Amino acid sequence: MASPDYYHYEAGNSNWGRTVADIKSGLGRWRLWSSMAFRYFLNQYRGALIGPFWISLTTALTATGLGLLYSQLFSIDVKNHLPYVTIALVVWTYMSSFATSGTAVFNSNSHIFKEYPLPLSMFPMRLTVLQLLQVCFRFIVLFGVMMIFGVPFTPLSALAIIGFALLTWIGFWSSLALGVINARFRDFGQMVGAMFGFAFFVTPIFWTADRLGPYSWVVDFNPLYHMIQTVRGPLLGGDDIALHFIVTGAIAILSMVAGLLVYGRFSHRLPYWC
Repeated sequence: MASPDYYHYEAGNSNWGRTVADIKSGLGRWRLWSSMAFRYFLNQYRGALIGPFWISLTTALTATGLGLLYSQLFSIDVKNHLPYVTIALVVWTYMSSFATSGTAVFNSNSHIFKEYPLPLSMFPMRLTVLQLLQVCFRFIVLFGVMMIFGVPFTPLSALAIIGFALLTWIGFWSSLALGVINARFRDFGQMVGAMFGFAFFVTPIFWTADRLGPYSWVVDFNPLYHMIQTVRGPLLGGDDIALHFIVTGAIAILSMVAGLLVYGRFSHRLPYWC
């Protein structure tokens, strides 16, 4: 009788060829990790009256609250400020959820890859599909606000698609690295969550950079601001769009390099760490 397939892990041996083969094998199993993501997504809202539209409702309430409050505090026309806040909130939630979920991508799935012969890279791929499903319901609010307040769609708006694709690319490769690091150091995930909690208030999401007066240049050193602007800038006709894409493109390259380095060096130890 033929023995079942299995993966052989060696904690003391890293192999770049095996890493590339793992990623290729993961891509080849796209039906599996896509169906896993869809099933998990639907199970989260099983029995709920409006199902995943709770995501849309939560986003709408948060964006409306922040938009109305800070438009009054800063004496800004709500017609201009609410779309500004909504787009940033949708993009921010996408990025922060990707990062915080990415830290647990291997720990939370260890019961699967310890039992079945699966490439480990498929779990960040599954996470990517899950994040895309969630953000689709937030886009409902984003496009709704843009239509209600008459924000026009121009040829420049198409750049927002490229910006969103860059953010997805960054999210996938970052989850490879973050997941490995958190598997070894369990406090790392809490640290990432705390950092994003702090960054929410120091990043121009519900406030504008010109509120800093002569110190508005400080936001240019915030990479999260540039990442948000690759989507918000094209949709609202912002300035320095080229700069935002250059910075975000550089981050995309660095995230891929970091993901490959960390995952390639330590992925073979994940079954022993998780």
